[in-house]
Amino acid sequence: MPSSILGKTLLNQYRVEEYITSTPLGELHRVTDERSGKSFALVLLPKEISDDLEAIKELESKSKKLQSINHPNLAKYIGLYQTPTLAFLLEEWIDGPSLKNILAQTTLRAEEVIIYTKSLCNALEALHKQNFLHLNFSPELIRINQKGQIKLSGIANATPLNQQTSRKLNKYTSLYTSPEELKEQTPSPASDVYSLSILLYQLVTNKWINGKGAPKSNEAIRKIHLDTNPPAPISLNKNIPDNFSRMLLWSLRKNPDGRLKNTTELLSSLALSLQISIDKIPPLVSGISAPITSAVLQSWKFLPPPKASAINDTIPLEDRLANVSSPLPKKRQARVMPVFFLFLFAGIFALFFFIRPVEPAVSTLPTITPFVPNITPPPTNTSEPRPTKEFGGQITFTCTRGDFNQVCIVNRDGSGYTQITDMEASNYYPVFTPDGTSLLFASNRNGPFDFFLLVFSQREIIPITNNIGNVISPDYSPDGRQIVFANKVGDNPTAIWMVNADGLNPRLIYTGARDIVAVAWSPNGEKIAYAMSMGVPQEYEIYTMDVNGRNHLKVSQGLLGIGGSVDWSIDGRSLLIHAGAFGDKNIFRIDAETGDFIQLTNGGNNASASYSPDGNYIVFNSLRNDDQADLYIMRADRTNQVQLTNHPEPDWGARWID
Repeated sequence: MPSSILGKTLLNQYRVEEYITSTPLGELHRVTDERSGKSFALVLLPKEISDDLEAIKELESKSKKLQSINHPNLAKYIGLYQTPTLAFLLEEWIDGPSLKNILAQTTLRAEEVIIYTKSLCNALEALHKQNFLHLNFSPELIRINQKGQIKLSGIANATPLNQQTSRKLNKYTSLYTSPEELKEQTPSPASDVYSLSILLYQLVTNKWINGKGAPKSNEAIRKIHLDTNPPAPISLNKNIPDNFSRMLLWSLRKNPDGRLKNTTELLSSLALSLQISIDKIPPLVSGISAPITSAVLQSWKFLPPPKASAINDTIPLEDRLANVSSPLPKKRQARVMPVFFLFLFAGIFALFFFIRPVEPAVSTLPTITPFVPNITPPPTNTSEPRPTKEFGGQITFTCTRGDFNQVCIVNRDGSGYTQITDMEASNYYPVFTPDGTSLLFASNRNGPFDFFLLVFSQREIIPITNNIGNVISPDYSPDGRQIVFANKVGDNPTAIWMVNADGLNPRLIYTGARDIVAVAWSPNGEKIAYAMSMGVPQEYEIYTMDVNGRNHLKVSQGLLGIGGSVDWSIDGRSLLIHAGAFGDKNIFRIDAETGDFIQLTNGGNNASASYSPDGNYIVFNSLRNDDQADLYIMRADRTNQVQLTNHPEPDWGARWID
């Protein structure tokens, strides 16, 4: 039994409770949404699919349309999700037996099979009306819920009408594949009729279409689909009406042009053969109309109803930081040392208190570093970037919760999702200090936006600036001594400012013609990149300048719809930005000197990209998942785009530390 994800919680939300079976789409599991307590069906895609960018793009391209399809006999498709290591499909969980459980019983009467026929034809018709074909039939994808409702799942890999069959997602035998698909011809609704008819054949005969058990090899299965006519169902079950048997054979003809062409013809023909009006066919399974199925339902162990989960939105900071550890390990010390130093400091303090002259009280901001001069020292070149483990590091980002922005952290592999702040104020633009021991962010908790520093080891938040304007978009100098940021003072345009890391010496560096909304310090400490408004809402140009505010260079050339974010590559030669039409932004890498650019994403409405510390990965936010901002990660060469977070509310503006 597959166990690679059993017991794990994916995307910090979906706990894998149970492996169910293999399906044409992948390995089916039952998961619990830890936020709602509800169960969902999770189909784990094979690694060759999750690692195939084209296969993922194909699934994504039709996902939104398929998610909008609603029908009582179709399991609701939730969407395609990705973590850094795997990809999966999420669907409504149908709690109850599958058709595989029903086939394990005896043969069904035609009057019971017609109930399945009506439900499944209705499900397929809803799909066909949206110009999709199912083409992934199997007994495992048909389930009956506690109410007796028959539901078809597996529409995530449906094939658009008049196109070649979508690539198969799993190595599942072609027991229900039409001859035209095996010949790589364009399928039609008649292809779904053929697949469904095989299942109906099995229900009334308890045999496959060769009149006995299905072959094991795909080669033998293929030969029967293409060359061998099935025995008449009545020859295998004398209780089947002759006309019903004939109609099933008609729907199983090799040539789709001679076959029953759609679900309406199939349902009408089979109902007529039983002399039953379609509107008289029960919509649900019941004891009288479907005794075999009802007996299976009565013996089925259904799940208890989900328990409502209460979410505490006032968790103390201590608890929120319980799972967030400082990246720098602490050495363990003997307990006697703190006691010794306590007495030593007490003595010094007492001596100082009794002999010092009286001085006026002076209010200063808390000091974070042992010593920071009031004059910015010359920038120094940084060493080679520290390597980031493939699944290591932490990412901080703005997480919108209700009416306010908050600060969150998540591990590189999607685990450890933690909301750091929780208050009726906005907290955003988080960035790690270069050593990773603290987190700087902007907050309006005291009125105007100021910077605050969360020191992980002390588990406290310290103010850095005090009413110097409205500050946003901070970035540290490579040596960690200075902070560059955008600041709006009064009615003046938002300008570029700097301040010492402890909050001393805030100063204006450059005022542009219009608002500047994003800044980034180059890895060698010599340049500042910034995004400045063009005077049109949400339209910016990208510039660089020296750290003293001189020698400005317009970098962006020929790109339209540039957004308000920027980040340097590790070698300092290029910048990450996002640009494109409104509602269709993409991530670009732009040369910091020439303005030449390369597009890194294609669709999804992406923004706010930044590099991992080693420069091998890029994290960004995207609206590709149901127009909801989530974080995604891709390699710097634009391959292997995977989803990192999946919260009902927006996650955006990510920064990375190793």
